[in-house]
Amino acid sequence: MLGIYISMYQYTVLSISQLFLIDAALMGLLIGVQHFGMAVPPLILGVLCAKIGKKKVVLLAYLLLILGTALAGMMNEYVSFIVAVFVIGSGFAVLEATLSAVLADEFPGESTRHLNFSQVAFSIGALTGPAVAKALIQAGVYFKDLYYYCAVVFLVLGIGFLFTRHQHDRTDMQASSGKEHYKAFFKNRVVVFLALSIFLYVGIENTFANFTDSYFELMLGFPGLSATALSLFWGAMIPSRFLAGILRIDRKKMFVALTALICLSALLAMLIPETTVKVIMFTVCGFCCGPIWPMLMDTVAQKNAGASGPSMNIMATFSSLGGAVLPFAAGYAVNISNQTAAYYICAVIAVVMLWTFGMAVKNGRISAKAGGSIDSDKAES
Repeated sequence: MLGIYISMYQYTVLSISQLFLIDAALMGLLIGVQHFGMAVPPLILGVLCAKIGKKKVVLLAYLLLILGTALAGMMNEYVSFIVAVFVIGSGFAVLEATLSAVLADEFPGESTRHLNFSQVAFSIGALTGPAVAKALIQAGVYFKDLYYYCAVVFLVLGIGFLFTRHQHDRTDMQASSGKEHYKAFFKNRVVVFLALSIFLYVGIENTFANFTDSYFELMLGFPGLSATALSLFWGAMIPSRFLAGILRIDRKKMFVALTALICLSALLAMLIPETTVKVIMFTVCGFCCGPIWPMLMDTVAQKNAGASGPSMNIMATFSSLGGAVLPFAAGYAVNISNQTAAYYICAVIAVVMLWTFGMAVKNGRISAKAGGSIDSDKAES
């Protein structure tokens, strides 16, 4: 459902910007503000996992999602809508990070598989989101009313989660202020570089997806292809995440190959004029993006086995900041130039991300003398 929501929002963001009569820079803000909302709450609510348990934090996240989506359906003014989207982002980030921590702790030794499979579900939702939104709008549903539908589904899911039972929901860790968790996280250079990598990755993913509609409609004049390209971008993540969950592939080699292809696909999508090739490149980029987020999150979860809640939420903050800052910057670049600027920026960011991951690997090798490395399932923070 998180996947359905995020791609539905991406599909309707152009309609929202046209409703409020805003330019590309403010549309970038509209894209980014949701991820700004995702950035701060995990730092505050995430450490509560160690004090009140992950289940209660998940339920709190559901409440924020329900409130935010209901408000988004009501608001008819730009600033008020921005506030509603900020609330949605708060619930979204905490829910995704904490549910990932639940999987990591409930299935020790199998966390890589379960996190990838959960992201397969996310991708399936994201694949169907634009198609569902388009079908409902064509059936006469006002695009802002789609948020009411989301509120109802999140309510049902929250009630369902209320009746689940956990075997490893630890609440015995020191978490009075969260300072211990922050200190341990930022003292580990490997984890910090992984956090920077996820910051850049989500920036690429969010920029690539959110400017799809405006690129195909405004730049190319093919509005009918925007939903197709966006759906294929998300849909291509399904097989790659599934394969990453069942195959044992060297993480360093996989990351380098996928990042290089992300850079190449972004460049080719802009440089080759054939529309079919552009759609294919969007699909290739989605396929390569698929395994990166769960791989980075799982690596950090393994370094904090059994107590991953706080660290996963700190990672979610880096993830969300990337999704906020980079599309906002891309929006300004689009304002100055055109929609292609957003995708050239994605190509450059991919190169920088490759460097940050390389630094994580380098520091991991250095710390291997003490018994840990970036690839070690037993590595300790």
